[in-house]
Amino acid sequence: MQVNGQTVRFNQTWSVALVCIFALLCIFAISQVSSDSNPLYGIDQNTLYLEDTDGSLTIEQIQTLPQQEWQKETGELLSYGMNTNPFWFKAVIPAHSNTQPRILEIDYAMLDEVDIWYYQNNVLIAQYHEGDSYPFDTRTIKNEKLLFPIPQSNAQIDLVVRIQTAGTVKLPMRVWEEGEYLIYNGEHNLILGLFFGFMAAMTLSNLFFFVTTGSITFLTYSLYVVSMALTLATMHGLGFKYLWPDWVWLQSRSIGIFATMTLLFVTIFSQQLLNVKAYSALMDKSLNVTAGVLTVALILSFVVPYHIFIKLFLVILCITVTLVFATGLLLWYRGVKVARFYLLAWSALLISGFLSSFESANIIKMDTAAHYLLMLGASIETFMLAFALAITYGTQRDEQFRTQELALVEERLARESQDEALRLKEEAQEELEYKVQERTLELEIALRELSETNNELEQQTLTDSLTGIRNRKHFDKKYQAEVRRCRREQTELSIVMLDIDHFKSINDNHGHVAGDEVIKEVARLLKRNLKRTTDDACRYGGEEFALILPNTDLQGAMGVAENVRQEVEALIVELDDLSLKVTLSAGVSTTVVTTAEDEKNLLEAADKALYQAKRNGRNRVEGGHLHARDIL
Repeated sequence: MQVNGQTVRFNQTWSVALVCIFALLCIFAISQVSSDSNPLYGIDQNTLYLEDTDGSLTIEQIQTLPQQEWQKETGELLSYGMNTNPFWFKAVIPAHSNTQPRILEIDYAMLDEVDIWYYQNNVLIAQYHEGDSYPFDTRTIKNEKLLFPIPQSNAQIDLVVRIQTAGTVKLPMRVWEEGEYLIYNGEHNLILGLFFGFMAAMTLSNLFFFVTTGSITFLTYSLYVVSMALTLATMHGLGFKYLWPDWVWLQSRSIGIFATMTLLFVTIFSQQLLNVKAYSALMDKSLNVTAGVLTVALILSFVVPYHIFIKLFLVILCITVTLVFATGLLLWYRGVKVARFYLLAWSALLISGFLSSFESANIIKMDTAAHYLLMLGASIETFMLAFALAITYGTQRDEQFRTQELALVEERLARESQDEALRLKEEAQEELEYKVQERTLELEIALRELSETNNELEQQTLTDSLTGIRNRKHFDKKYQAEVRRCRREQTELSIVMLDIDHFKSINDNHGHVAGDEVIKEVARLLKRNLKRTTDDACRYGGEEFALILPNTDLQGAMGVAENVRQEVEALIVELDDLSLKVTLSAGVSTTVVTTAEDEKNLLEAADKALYQAKRNGRNRVEGGHLHARDIL
């Protein structure tokens, strides 16, 4: 067993080493793309901007708008949060002596409407209208990013930009020489190809494991990876370029749909991978509720406007990430080893997400672009979650193999013991066979006599000597057995308590012989009224009787008791020259036994119902359901 433990630790060490190597390779590749190619300059600080609060301004009005109406951007990032109002921007593109064509790049693929105007000496020389609100084929340059040619000119060009979007108002603009941009774009596409190829490989390999092993966790992981890949593909504009270029509606909602799917599948995957239910019922229930909320959110993402849904999604995102991370911490604290890999994987994604957010918000300055950081974190997380899943499955498989090996050893030992026992039995059989044959007949006769005697004694101890029906001792045994069956099968059990009215006066006025005859007649009548073999009538004591009616509801039990009461009322007991008429009162109680207290309370309730019938004038039936607390 120690060797197995060392093997597991060795495999985990190699897993961590591979993750580190993979991360370093990714960082090196990204840094090369980020450092080898650079734009001519960025259009950011000192750019003039204007928020069109009512959306009524036209390009003609913008051109004649006084300078004091504009605001100057003091930061390095043209970002204004979530705002559905149009924004206008004015900037100057300096003169460029190089004859190589230039390109204006907007490095944010999620803008709905982008309008570009180029002016020279207040004369319009070119204009473009693109964005996610138009089919992809309408773009001048067929690229996932928004690219606009800059007219060839040796003089400066005035740039006017209008953007309107349902998401974040963000305008990262850069001017490139066409040759430099082609080099940069090729390296950028190489990184994207490696990333999405890696995601596709992880998806296909885990789908293969799902088909071969039947483990649903592999399928959930594959769906999670696909959802994350589609989310990042949408953020980079690749989905719009390759998957749904003419489906503008899907492009406008794709981030909300795929990001919600990612959270939903990672929640389900976390439950399956960590086996949360086995360690914390509360956390498992919380994850189930979260999965339900995310399912509803996924449906809403198809109908709710994006600018409203994305705010709701951000709240759900914070809650889900906190809950999933807390689940990993809790299970790590409780000794679940795979939770360590799980937390490391999530930490990589969260750190990259935070760095990406800080870099996008211009809080920190980094050489690596924000979207590359997010891709790096997603790659490391996907890689480590795959290792965690493989380790979990391997551990389960090893445990299964050990269990099977132990079962085989136990089976072999049992078979050897059985063979030894058979050998000893064969040796002893010849010696015992004669003696057994001698004693068999005597033993059979003795057992038969003993059985008959035991049956007679048992019948005598459980039968009332006066009436011939069952006695109180039998009632107690039968009642306990039926209570247990009622509790086990969750069927109704009814108890009827009956008492002969004014019985003391019969004894006092006509003697105990007459009283005994009345009791016997009533007992015969009770026995005659029970049609089912499972029902039982017992003499409870003196002139009091009890009926046990399994699987009988309150109305059925009340009906049996009422039939008995009517027949007793019509009964005439003949004794010599004496004719006696009697009546009886009955109390009924019914319940489905759920607790130990119900066993005691059911009898008490029937007894109380009997005394209620006595108080209400006798010769009547009262009853009720135990938990209803009412008397019919």
